Formats: sequence, structure tokens, C-alpha cells
Amino acid sequence: MKRLRTAVLGQGRSGYDIHVKWLREDQERYEIVAIADQIPERTEEAVKEFGAKAFNDYKALLADNSLNLDLVVNALPTFLHKEGTIAALNAGHNVVSEKPIACTVADFDQMVLTAKKNGKKLLPFQNSRFQPAFQKIMSIIDSGIIGRIIHARISFSNFARRWDWQTSREMSGGNLLNTGPHPMDQAIVIFGNEAPNIFARLVSDNPFGDAENFASVTLWGANKPTIEVIVSSFMAYPQGDIYNISGTHGGLTGNFTELNWKYFNTDTAPGHQKSQWSAGNREYCSEKLDWTEESWKTDPSLDMFQTLCRGFYTDAYNILTKDAPRTITLEQVHRQIAAIEEAHKQNPTLT
Repeated sequence: MKRLRTAVLGQGRSGYDIHVKWLREDQERYEIVAIADQIPERTEEAVKEFGAKAFNDYKALLADNSLNLDLVVNALPTFLHKEGTIAALNAGHNVVSEKPIACTVADFDQMVLTAKKNGKKLLPFQNSRFQPAFQKIMSIIDSGIIGRIIHARISFSNFARRWDWQTSREMSGGNLLNTGPHPMDQAIVIFGNEAPNIFARLVSDNPFGDAENFASVTLWGANKPTIEVIVSSFMAYPQGDIYNISGTHGGLTGNFTELNWKYFNTDTAPGHQKSQWSAGNREYCSEKLDWTEESWKTDPSLDMFQTLCRGFYTDAYNILTKDAPRTITLEQVHRQIAAIEEAHKQNPTLT
């Protein structure tokens, strides 16, 4: 099995705690040969812990042809995703880029064109696509048992205060570009293969910055489900149902570890004839449906971040070595970025 010689740009929370952590586990397929970070303690740590060649500037890493890289992971801060990704592609490397891969459609399109020009693969790191609960949700939706999806709500929310660069719009911070790409990606998949219309409300109420810490984005379209995505830092009582999905024949509720859904069989449901007026006893329309209820729980022993990384990097390996079809398509990511960009355009002044 070919081991992909890999470099990781950035050794912050994502670069080290997510990417490096998994890549060191998957040593049959990946070998970390280089890292870049401007903080000396982090580069020293990489040399000591896993013998990577360390650079204090990612541009110097990309210029070192002796590394013979198969893959570059861009885990730099958001505002450097475009610059770092295009530089890595132009240096002749396949690239995994952290979310959000880009802040605007124009930037994303430039990345895609650069990858094509250089004959390299561009892989957006949308690891929540491999969330076991979401994969189960999609299998239920695709089965058709809960009917046509009318409405879905996805809420990645809690109560949290921040005082780092994620509070700054200038540095591409804020809930919608930080946490938002996870639920927005899932919403795009549920919505289907069309660009949604967008209605959004963003709020910034943080003494340390001007980026939004509340985002409510609604995706809608003709003959399509209405999907609400909420990423709030003000939810003191987080909702137990991260997911709530309504269909014509049933519905689903649940979170990352447990799902419950119920549905009825239209063939055995009571039959009715349309009546212009209520019955003689003036009652509301009422019937007893024979519901089938089911549930699912994830394996409690799973390390969820590692599970998501396993799914993503297995997919990436197959794309890079076997030219396998993409689970996460560039068209889906394009629609996600367009939706987030539109949400920001609709809220130029956050209040």
C-alpha cells in the first residue's frame, strides 16, 4: 500500500488535534514528513514527537522540493485558506483544505481552476459528511419511508463566549465561517442538487469583535424542503434535537449519538373522502394512524473526531490513489460557499 507523503500547514487546534492526530494513526496510508507553524514551540514539538521536518513559514515548506510531497493539508487560519491552498497547488501538490475552504465563490472558483491547471486534486475538509448520525439520516431520507421532506432544522448551538481571532470579520471569523460549514454542508446535501434561495439573519453581540455569534440561515426553493440552519452562541438551554426533520409520511429527531423516527404506511392508512364542511358533531378532522417507530444509537466507544477523520481520509486516499468518485463534490461545496456568502451579503451591518 502506497504511503502518501504529507505536509500539514498550521499546528493549531485543527492542524494538530484533528489532522495530525488522525494521520499519525493512519500510518499505513499517510506519512507526515513536514509541518509548518510560526510558533517555535509547535515546530519543536513536531520534530520531537513524530520526526517531521519543521518550517516556521509555510511558503518555505512548499518551496522545498526535496520533500517529494503527495499531499498538503492546509490547516492555516481561515483568512489564509485561499492563499495557502493556491500556493500549494501551484507548487504541484494535491491539497486538503480546512473548512471553510473559501469565503467567497470567486475565491473557491479560483482554487478549482488552479487545481485543474496543475492537474492536482483539491479536497475540501468537510468531515461532518462522515458523521455516523448524518449518514443514518440520509439513509432514512433516501429510503422514502418518511416521505417527501418538507422541513428540516439543524442546530449546532450552545452558550459560548470567545475572545480570539474568530471574533473578527477582518480575519474571516464568526459562527457561520467557523462552525457553520458543518451544518451548512449537511443542509446542502439534504436540499438536493440545486442552488437554494437564502434568507439569513446574523447578529454580533461580542465585546471583543465584530463577527457574528448568532446565525440563522434558511434554505428554500420551489418543490424543495425548507431547511433552517442555526448556529447560536446564546443557547443557554441547547435543544436536545440537533436534527428535526418533517416529511409527508413521518419525521425524525435526534442528535449525534441517538436518532428516533416514525412513519406510517399510506397503503394501510384510513381512507377519507373530502368533505366541504365538518361532520355533524362539529369535530376537527381526526384519525388514528398506525405509526411505526424506530431508533438508532451510535457506538458509545467511538472517538467522534477520529471517526470523522477516518471517513474523510479514507475517502481522500481512494480519490488520490484510485481516482475514486468523490463523496464530497466540488459542486456541493460551491453551493455551500455561495449560501454563506449570500448570508453575509444580506447582513452587511451586524446588530
